[in-house]
This record gives sequence, structure tokens and C-alpha cells, in this order.
Amino acid sequence: MYKIGSIIFYVSIILAFSIIAGCIQDSSHETYTLSPTLTILNWEDYFYPTIVQDFKERYNVTLHIITFDEEDYMISELETNPGAYDFMIVSDASVRRLIAAKALSPLDKQNIPNLVNIDESFMNKSYDPTNLYSLPYLWGTTGIAYNASAVPNDPTSWSLLWNTSYQGTIAIIDNKEEVVGAALKYLGYGLNPTDQAQLSEAGNILKEQKNSIAGYFGSREMVEGLISGSFMVAQCYSGDALYAAERNPDILYVIPEEGASIWIDAMVIPVDSSHKYTAEIFMNYLLEPQISAAITNYQWYANPNFAANPYIDREILEDDSIYPSVDVLSSCEFFTVIDSEIIREMNRLWSELKSGP
Repeated sequence: MYKIGSIIFYVSIILAFSIIAGCIQDSSHETYTLSPTLTILNWEDYFYPTIVQDFKERYNVTLHIITFDEEDYMISELETNPGAYDFMIVSDASVRRLIAAKALSPLDKQNIPNLVNIDESFMNKSYDPTNLYSLPYLWGTTGIAYNASAVPNDPTSWSLLWNTSYQGTIAIIDNKEEVVGAALKYLGYGLNPTDQAQLSEAGNILKEQKNSIAGYFGSREMVEGLISGSFMVAQCYSGDALYAAERNPDILYVIPEEGASIWIDAMVIPVDSSHKYTAEIFMNYLLEPQISAAITNYQWYANPNFAANPYIDREILEDDSIYPSVDVLSSCEFFTVIDSEIIREMNRLWSELKSGP
């Protein structure tokens, strides 16, 4: 999910702080020392432009940011280089996978007092029921981006992704949960398959869809194709669609009437990090209201940090593509834990879709 920020900017974010010689003392009087560097694995361009400079000035810690475009690469990189990374931002689905793999460190929430700023509706989700390993960073929806110059009527349904009139110009997200979820919603089911029959039905129409689509794409290729006009229709993350729309005014975004997914990207710390305390301080920094607002003002993704709202641009807060109405959200769902047998079948289906003709 390569997240591309809007070139709209801000920023007045140097807040008062009390740090002496790079050390912070907690209420038990135990002193923790900040590391000189923090290595971060994140989607490309998914903070705000001056974050490295700002954090360095505040804490005298240098951020090294390594980026990825696909989460399978991220997980592979973490497995290949344990201990190389101190902090990551990943999807809710990947949080679940990493917890199962015992790849994440439990959070010491005493070092993250700003977590009180997070809206409770984004806490304690099924991927991490007590937020032992993760805290929400940004959230959004996955719907349809389309080129209004080529799509004559305002679409309202996922059926647009199966419309052969746009054969070869339909782009689908390279994410199995999102792809299968959209097919299930189109069929009138919930986002999360509950039995093999639902998954089989979704698989059949996804195999049919392959005859019309240009392929499965990461966010970078998705956005570039929408901007250039190569893609007329795309299953698309909300922020990516809005970025494309800023550069191509023919691009519009809609949440289909059948409903869509609500996703959460989360902050986590790898279990092998040698700079866990510094990573928690960085997590707390990201949850400061003005810092969170600066991220949303740049990214144009919705923020779970309610304390940031007074500092977020009104244009963003009032945009129902970013913050959908209660009525629209009522048809949307979070991804939840599904049966292991269904997961295996979903993996098999995804492999078939990606490798087949």
C-alpha cells in the first residue's frame, strides 16, 4: 500500500520538551537512554516530509527510513534480517500475521502516554484484541477510483470491476484480503468469508474477472496508471485515489453501495529490535495531536487520533471520501479473524489468481 501524500503543507510543530543529554526518566526513577538511531520500515512517503529533521531536533535521534511497496516483501525482509528494524507501520492483516509468528514485541504503554488520544472505536480490534503489540496510525477505506471522462454514469456498485466495457483498463489491488473481500461484498456477503461455499463463489467470479483486468498492482503503479489515464477503473485505497485526483481532476472515488473494507495501518515494534524504548518514544511522538495532524494534512488519510482534529485542515475533515458519513460507514466492515481452513483456501485461490493465465 504505497501511500502518497498530498503536497499541501503546514507546519508548526516544535513543541516544548524536557530531555537532558538524550535521557528520559520515568515515574519509577529508572533512566532509559535513547539510542542515537532508529531504523524504520514503512510504506514509501507515509510520514510527512520533515519528520527526520524534526525528530532529530527534538530527541537527537536520527531516523533511518527503509520503504516497501508490498507487505509480502516487508515480512520477508523482517524474516531475513531479524534485528535490523526497530519500528514498522503495517496493515492490520499483517499485524495478525506477525503476532502469530511471534515477530512483535509487546508494548510498554507507560512509555506511550499519548495513546489516550486514540479514538476507542479503533482500539481492541480482532487483529490485536488488547493492543498488546500495536497502536493505530491512520485508517481509510477501499473503494473504486474511476475516470469520469470514460465512465459516463456515477458508479455505485462493485459490479464496475466486472464491466467488460473497460476491459484491459481495470486495475485491482495486489492484496488478497481486499480482492476476496470486494468479491464477497459484491455477492452480498460480509467482508470476511464464513464458509467454503462463500469463498468458492467469490473465487469463481474473481477468475471470471481476470479476463477483463489489466492486472494486480501495488499502490505506486495504481496511482501512476490513474493519473496517466492507463487505468479507467481501479479498486483503490482512499488516500491513493485522492492523490491521483489531485493530479488528474477526472479521477473520482466512491465507496460502493454494497459496502467496503475499513482498514487500519498500525505501528509495531519487531521483537528483535535493540532500540525498543526509543521506538516507543517515537510512537508516542507520532501520537501527539499536532504531529498526527501534520501527517493527515500531508497524507489525506483519516486519523484515529481524535485529539488531532483541531489541527487537521477543515477541507480534509469535511471530505466524505476521507471521513465517510455514519450511513456509509454502516455498510463497511473491518477485517476480522477467519477460520484457518478458509485462510488456507484463500491462499490457494490467491496463488491461482496471481499465477494463472
